[in-house]
Amino acid sequence: MLTRLKRYMSIRILGNPDIRNPREDDVELYKPCDVIIDWPRDKKKPFVGLTRDINENPHWTKFRRFLKNNGFDFEIFEYHRSDWLEVVEKFDLVVWSPNSGPAELEEIKRKIYILEKKLGKKCFPDYETVLLCDDKVFLTYLLKIKGLPLADTFISNDFDEIEAMKENLTYPLVSKRFHGASSREVTLIRNPRELSAYSRRIFSFYGIKASNAYFRQKNYLYLQEFVDGDGLDIRVNVAEDVITGYFRKPRRNDFRASGSGAIIKEDLPLEAVEIALKTYDLIGKPMLGVDMMRDREGKYWIIEISPFIGVVTPIQMKVDDIPGSYFLLEDGTLQFTKETYWPQELAMKNFFERNYLLPEAEWKSNLVRSVVSEKKLKKGCSV
Repeated sequence: MLTRLKRYMSIRILGNPDIRNPREDDVELYKPCDVIIDWPRDKKKPFVGLTRDINENPHWTKFRRFLKNNGFDFEIFEYHRSDWLEVVEKFDLVVWSPNSGPAELEEIKRKIYILEKKLGKKCFPDYETVLLCDDKVFLTYLLKIKGLPLADTFISNDFDEIEAMKENLTYPLVSKRFHGASSREVTLIRNPRELSAYSRRIFSFYGIKASNAYFRQKNYLYLQEFVDGDGLDIRVNVAEDVITGYFRKPRRNDFRASGSGAIIKEDLPLEAVEIALKTYDLIGKPMLGVDMMRDREGKYWIIEISPFIGVVTPIQMKVDDIPGSYFLLEDGTLQFTKETYWPQELAMKNFFERNYLLPEAEWKSNLVRSVVSEKKLKKGCSV
């Protein structure tokens, strides 16, 4: 709290630059399992440029752990500097650690595009993955064309259309900004009058203030149906053949589940895991977090997805109060094991398999697809 107060005084009152240093954390604190890739001895490993983020729970320290444990040569890549194009020439691969916030993501998007599309460099995550990061509008369009069970969502950039439809919509509605996590950019709209007033502010000259002081919601409206069910938001994380997840319970009288209340780590329902696996297969990225809610009929609806997830601890799931993970076996069995991992390390392993060890990547992809398409998912005994 004292650190935040000092920062507020520095940047808001004194007008100093908002400069924060990359964060370190104790990646061994929770005793996670090592993620080891089976790399052929006769195959040269790429020289890696590792970027650092300033997130409260940093990504880059987990990537560093994976690179060290697997014997990859790497250096820290200071990509903010003016000479980044000259420095990046020596790297075969750049591992990015996206920071939260539109400004940071915009910088990363530009530079990954140049590296991949113009200079032929490999990047993790790739340009398409970064486009999916923290952009609910883009993700919703993608989920719709993939035919996934998305909660009913209305997106419009047309003020007149919104005014014409406001009486025909079913309330309450959840309004979301395209960016932002932990429910910071969520508003509940209860009736057509509230929607009209809210829409007028969005389409005004200044738009609506967001949690980022320098950013505003302008000329778009994102409305999602309020899923009336058990009130729990379920998150299922998938990285290769490892599945974890948890429930989030909202605070009392708070309609927001995600990021606003208690985390409940217990066994995952098979139906939710099946939807997450199908989404993971169709999106096609190394890792994916799928947020869902269950309606009164027991059906699960996707409310958001994230292709680049951050966690506080590698302990993301418990079965009978035992921390661990599900492994997807070839026959469709979810085998629970008392092993916990950093999802960033699992995603890196998956990336290397897909981009450098193709036969293994093809097997993993076919495994998930066959299990989902043939509907043979089942839970096995714990080991």
